[in-house]
Amino acid sequence: MTVPIASLSMYDWPETGHALDVLWSNIQNQLTLQDIQAPVSLDRNNHPAALWSKPELLIGQTCGWPYANYLKEQVIPFARFHYDLPDCPPGHYNSVYIGHNDDDFDHLASPAAFQFVEKIAMNSDDSQSGFHVFSEITGEPAEKSIVKEKRIVTGAHRNSISAIANGDANIAAIDAVAFELAKHYEPEIVSKIIVLRNSKPLPGLPLITSKDNQHLAPLLFEAVETAIEETAIDVLETLLIKGVVKAKPSDYDAFKVAG
Repeated sequence: MTVPIASLSMYDWPETGHALDVLWSNIQNQLTLQDIQAPVSLDRNNHPAALWSKPELLIGQTCGWPYANYLKEQVIPFARFHYDLPDCPPGHYNSVYIGHNDDDFDHLASPAAFQFVEKIAMNSDDSQSGFHVFSEITGEPAEKSIVKEKRIVTGAHRNSISAIANGDANIAAIDAVAFELAKHYEPEIVSKIIVLRNSKPLPGLPLITSKDNQHLAPLLFEAVETAIEETAIDVLETLLIKGVVKAKPSDYDAFKVAG
């Protein structure tokens, strides 16, 4: 029998891991009540990207950009967490543009000014919030407007914040959820950066299941929704989760790269 996989790794920090385990335990309990086989624990042994396309994926969380550009034929989005973010509708998020000093405000003033940025920190080049969001500044795909020589790939939003704080890069775009977590858990590092502006809100990171499980999508949403309702408020506050909204493929059409 195929063993199902679950992964909620996108905001799985050491400081939030226990709360995420509590939430998953509640989700798993709800799935069991619906006679859906679910793993007892989240998969933390594999890189999340290695799990997204597996047919045994029951519940995962990915970035909207990978979903729209290379996962769409393999998975189904069924939900988006409603995170506690200022100026974002339920189920949406944005990016926080940060810099090292006051001069960095000028880099975001226009596409022409952006060309003079020397170093840009990013978590990865398949991240909407950390890389592709810069297209709203440049007016063209980030892959085209940000040459490789200017990119400092840090591997995580948390690392990108540190890169700016240490002066290793001029600017970065940080997922707003990650930035809120950083303000809480690493205030001394955040105090060394400057918030330049926010990006426009976009649909948040989708909860996905493999196409093999697409018939379960309504039940998966119901399990997540009920689990959140039954999770202690302090656990949800740790995760910045206020609720969950439904997601559908067309929510992420704006993330698709033309061509």
